[in-house]
Amino acid sequence: MPDDLLLVNMVPQALSGETNQDSEPMLAVNASNPSLLAGTAFTPDPMGGPLAPIYISTDGGRTWTLNSIVPSQEGVSLTGDITIAFGPRSHDLYAGILRFPAPPGDTRLNVLRARNFRGSTPMKVLLDRDGSDQPFIQASLGPSRSTPKDSVFLGNNDFNQAPETTTVDFSLNPSEAAATFKSARLDSRASAGQNGPQVRPACHPDGVVYVAYYGWRQQSGNFAMNTLMVTADVVVVRDDAGASGTRPFRALVDSDRLPGKIVARGVRFPFRAMGKTEEGQQRLGGDLSLAVDPRESRTIYIAYTALRSRVYTLHVRRSLDSGQTWSADLLTAPRSTNPALAINSDGVVGLLYQQLTGSGTGTRWVTHFRRRAEPSGTWDDRVLATTSAVKPVKQFDPYLGDYDHLTSVGKDFFGIFSASNQADPANFPNGVAYQRNHDFAAKRLLDLDGAPVAVSIDPFFFKVAG
Repeated sequence: MPDDLLLVNMVPQALSGETNQDSEPMLAVNASNPSLLAGTAFTPDPMGGPLAPIYISTDGGRTWTLNSIVPSQEGVSLTGDITIAFGPRSHDLYAGILRFPAPPGDTRLNVLRARNFRGSTPMKVLLDRDGSDQPFIQASLGPSRSTPKDSVFLGNNDFNQAPETTTVDFSLNPSEAAATFKSARLDSRASAGQNGPQVRPACHPDGVVYVAYYGWRQQSGNFAMNTLMVTADVVVVRDDAGASGTRPFRALVDSDRLPGKIVARGVRFPFRAMGKTEEGQQRLGGDLSLAVDPRESRTIYIAYTALRSRVYTLHVRRSLDSGQTWSADLLTAPRSTNPALAINSDGVVGLLYQQLTGSGTGTRWVTHFRRRAEPSGTWDDRVLATTSAVKPVKQFDPYLGDYDHLTSVGKDFFGIFSASNQADPANFPNGVAYQRNHDFAAKRLLDLDGAPVAVSIDPFFFKVAG
């Protein structure tokens, strides 16, 4: 591997025989000690117990183990959607999950906290309610500069708020024994029955919090029949006081005098119940990522996906005035999904995404990490993985996941994505390290007894030094 890159298959050596679809990954880095990291994916507890696992690393991501501390259900042993973040003040690990068991035909949202993510104590439930989708958690310093403490913001699609379902649940005291939560409904415009499940907060240490979402405006077709098409606005809202006021997330207003700036109006995309073979087995339904410059909160970047000349395409744009005006596209990438943005301490923008290439049995998922240098505005491009989009055959939807993640600490970027784990060095052109048993020469995975193991989906961690 190049000196500035670390890429690791995260499945521990002790689990070399596992063939789970370990998709939809998330990563958290302890900013005060970047050697401490936590990761998640659709990974079940190896013993089938009532707690789901997280991945933990204490050496900067070079090695990973599992620690089952997430409330789940005996026999199910995993969670639905899960995202995580470290508190910048307390260093507690927070999580937003869709928990099992859930009511029949419904979802169950939990917000969790672990004082010691390496310990055996189960995560504490801070919030428990039904009816939400795709919780996405971020943590920040609270609005008080004199006595700073953690704040958490959980973007989610809350069907208790229908028809305008875009919601942020937030707490300004999540590290306290009796944490309290409030809920903010974000969309002030009429929706087409609901909004998109992607609700993405981005926090700045000065107290400014942005949230991006898809405001659905029209629907056609049928979700169950896999023919649903959505017309939506890409919207960004802002709060300048860390959501400490009485009417949060109303600081950014559009020309219609309603809260939320429309970044892209009337974009269209399919909203799939199931991924199609010709789409790399990955279901499509819109993607969002938002990042704020850590040097000053006026600069933000957004990535979203939409149809462009009938091709599902990734778009990246920028605002230099706190979201009031937006650039044209700074980058587009056809047949791409799962964008994740981050900005390092030098203002360098990092972008992670997965792009479908080829056709038929030669279709591949190519995972890119790119950086944009200022003032030239040029993007470099490093391929982290190029893996079959045909093998393995999906076990469930989503195949790779509805998101991956990228973050930064200082000048360094840290990321996570899921991909086929076929042990072929050619699939990782910049190198890779496997924990699980493998034979690169024979291009195969091996169990603990040396028996061949079928290809599956695994999470991969990477770090790129600044």
